[in-house]
Amino acid sequence: MPDTEAARHFVTVSVDDPAALRLLAQRGLDLFPSTAKETDGGAAIDGYLRDSEITALTDSGHDVLVHPDVEAAPLEVAPEPGERTLAVGPEAAVPPGYQASYHFERLIQDMAQALPDTLSRVRLPEPSVQGKPISALRMRGGTRADRPGVILMAGAHARELMNPELLYNWIFRVAHCLSSETAVNYPAVVYQHGTIRMLVDNLDIFVVPMVNPDGRDIVMSAEHLRMWRGNSSGVDLNRNYDFLFDSGIGTSTDPASEVYRGPHAFSEPETRNIRWLLDTFPHVVAVLDLHSYSELILHPWGDDDNQTTDPAQNFRVPNPDRGVPNDGRYREYIPEGDLNWFVRAGNRMRDMIMKQHGRPYAVQQSVGLYPTTATIDDYTFSRHFVNPGLKKVRTFCIETGKPPVGGDVLGAFQPPYEDARKVIEEVGPAVVEFLLEIYCPTGPDSLLLQEADEVLARHMGASRELYDGLVSHGPAILRALGDDPRARVKATIALKRLTESARLEHDPVLESDVAEKLAEAATAIGEAVPEALSLLKEFAARTERAAGQRISAALS
Repeated sequence: MPDTEAARHFVTVSVDDPAALRLLAQRGLDLFPSTAKETDGGAAIDGYLRDSEITALTDSGHDVLVHPDVEAAPLEVAPEPGERTLAVGPEAAVPPGYQASYHFERLIQDMAQALPDTLSRVRLPEPSVQGKPISALRMRGGTRADRPGVILMAGAHARELMNPELLYNWIFRVAHCLSSETAVNYPAVVYQHGTIRMLVDNLDIFVVPMVNPDGRDIVMSAEHLRMWRGNSSGVDLNRNYDFLFDSGIGTSTDPASEVYRGPHAFSEPETRNIRWLLDTFPHVVAVLDLHSYSELILHPWGDDDNQTTDPAQNFRVPNPDRGVPNDGRYREYIPEGDLNWFVRAGNRMRDMIMKQHGRPYAVQQSVGLYPTTATIDDYTFSRHFVNPGLKKVRTFCIETGKPPVGGDVLGAFQPPYEDARKVIEEVGPAVVEFLLEIYCPTGPDSLLLQEADEVLARHMGASRELYDGLVSHGPAILRALGDDPRARVKATIALKRLTESARLEHDPVLESDVAEKLAEAATAIGEAVPEALSLLKEFAARTERAAGQRISAALS
């Protein structure tokens, strides 16, 4: 196990060449991959190292800046929650401060009992190493049979106390909204009940707020254990998945290392639970994993730079040059459509985070300058490539928070709760936007949209710019339709009529009642999507003028 008694310091390690960061990764040090950056003299990365590790690095010729030790603020522990009924609202029922692991289990049980028609507890098959239960809260309403599944998770790294609290808060806000039919309010955005109901009625959402309960309780048990990273066996759970596990890139085989990957992939019950979710619910198509820190939104791959042109250059083929970003010799294949989706969805979450308190998160590939392997995001995304019969699972990792000025690294993982509340208010809306992005392009509604898109694409002329503009606002428009059931019904009926006609005739007539319904739907939701209002008005006007014409003429 890692030596928790030795003095440790917050440091910045500098190297002469970005490629040299790979050599640092082989040392099994507690370095923070998301902090790796290029500098005028090469590259640098932050970490939390013992005196002996600092000495070894300086003896190897590395420049190690040891930041002044800062006395960490005492850990703010939450009081026992009072009445946790949905009637009291999030402000009263979600206590300020950090909570022990059992509070998360109690929350899941309470919410499942409060709304049994929509929320249920899924007890994961294996308890933690120390025998603690681990559960997911399943959010699934309505009667729709064919729907995409999503996993939201946090708490894999024990010291990152803030992110389970974020999902705890998010769960209660959503449950309160569903129960009271009121809105979910954040500082700069309001999600009406119709939007939240639309998501739970059309998605299958599994929330695992506490992946690593043993680790969390270790961190909260003593001051000198507040930087504990792994589970109670000392395994870094986000280096224990089956993706290039044996490569050694960004992991360690040393049980004393903070990035100890474990004896074999899925050696730990906590990671086997996540695999069980994916295997048991094969309709899962997306995962959002919350970590700290760096204010980044990360997407695959994490082992090397991405490329979209050479499918033969991929993780299933051994390559000695893998794991050295920016060298140009090896790059990991990712389909262009997937990369475009990651960028679009990531930018949407980034923009919503920015709106709340002005924090500028960045969207980027996981590898950055410091490669890692055996992580949840790469494992979930890789499953479809290994077995094409499985659904593709697109996964993001959000790295929340940053250290405060002065170098208190604990302030990035366990900030004063008032600061943590700001992160909760920032990233909570991003979770909703992530779900909206998943809902928009998947499921039966997506088949309808795709078929309509194919019909329109056959004849698209001068209306291309208008069409592309509406597509770019797709999730916001969909959200507005969810809040206005009448408008949504009109749009759905109109698109179904259009696609049915197109099956019978290559260039169908845009019937008057179809045009009327489309125009009315666009007009109805225009005020709810101010950023697309002018486009929706133009769409409504053109559609009304095109009634009775062939599609080709209407789009010319």
